[in-house]
Amino acid sequence: MDSLLAKLRQIWGGHSAQGASLAGAEARREPPLEELVEGEWVSLPEGRCFFVEKTFALDQAHGAHRLGDLLAVPREVWEPFLLGQREPPFDPRAAAFFDVETTGLSRGAGTYCFLVGIGRFEGGAFRLRQYFMPDFSEEGALLELAARDFATCEGLVSFNGRQFDWPLLEMRYTLGRRPPPHAGEPHLDLLLPARRLWRGKLPSCALSALERDVLGVGRTEEDVPGYLIPDVYLDYVLQGRTRPMAGVFYHNAMDLLSMVALAARIGQVVAQPTEPDAYNLVSLGRAYACQGHYERALEAFRRAAGSANRHEAAQGRRELALLLKRLGRLDEAMAIWWAELEGGDVHPYIELAKQFEHRLKDFASARQLVLRAIERLEWGDIACADPDQVRQDLSHRLARLERRLGIGAFHIK
Repeated sequence: MDSLLAKLRQIWGGHSAQGASLAGAEARREPPLEELVEGEWVSLPEGRCFFVEKTFALDQAHGAHRLGDLLAVPREVWEPFLLGQREPPFDPRAAAFFDVETTGLSRGAGTYCFLVGIGRFEGGAFRLRQYFMPDFSEEGALLELAARDFATCEGLVSFNGRQFDWPLLEMRYTLGRRPPPHAGEPHLDLLLPARRLWRGKLPSCALSALERDVLGVGRTEEDVPGYLIPDVYLDYVLQGRTRPMAGVFYHNAMDLLSMVALAARIGQVVAQPTEPDAYNLVSLGRAYACQGHYERALEAFRRAAGSANRHEAAQGRRELALLLKRLGRLDEAMAIWWAELEGGDVHPYIELAKQFEHRLKDFASARQLVLRAIERLEWGDIACADPDQVRQDLSHRLARLERRLGIGAFHIK
């Protein structure tokens, strides 16, 4: 611990440790937290909590977006990305954007949420509140104040909060013998749609990477790297160092504002895409299809099929044909499969063979397609996830077709 604290002092402009007396002297030279962060101490029967509240106008810019841009996004956009009950349609205006800073990355009982940030659209503005636990013994005050805030929201918005932040918060309430302040749903975890849209297009879908590559957000030197935050808090508790903690408040607030901007960006892309090469068109098409917006899905798949990226183009053509098939537009789907026959995928052969056998009753053409697929599999110039299973399925299909044609069974050794 001493070496870690010494490292933190070096990073944050402090001095190397020279015994407990020097550490105490340094702590005495640190200004009180309320002089560094605009907030106030609140005393409850459960303990003390430092409370910060900031209000941002809806036209406040955060990177390339204004905070109020999110309010123009149609509610139905969020349907494919929600966890939990979905009626009435999810409304970010009534939801709580939240982010927690913790004493570690584990979800075990020894991990505390020492700072809870909650953002809400209220009264024609975006209001951000932060609840800070100054010591482990004062957790009850933080939990009580955060619970009052969460209790009035009608949904949650987070970034990776479905897997980490919310389960950890629920556990802290349970360990404190308090009921969780919210049922946890509906929950819009922005990591899911971000991965759908930008995975494969960006090197990372971490919030910091999305800030840089999608939102155009830059942070000041005041920001504390996330991996240092647990140790900065321990340094505050053990040594009374307040200056680095101001950077943690800044980090948490920036995370919340970036969530609002990211939600606005995602909503705009899904509602009305305008930049065909900036995100994953195949994933966008799947999201449209999940919503029942089939024409939008078809358009996204068509645009993906025209991509300069060979892999994305192949995915786009496959998804396009499958959706056309699902919509009963079988001749259009068959035209795509015909054009794909000499490619490197067995899928078009199988789909066309199904059409000729079951819909057109042209067993001879279906047989020729199956024979050609088997031949290419044997040559090794066609791709499939499970060649042995595909060979077996093609063998059964061929045997059935030859029985119908009365020309004897065919077996693959």
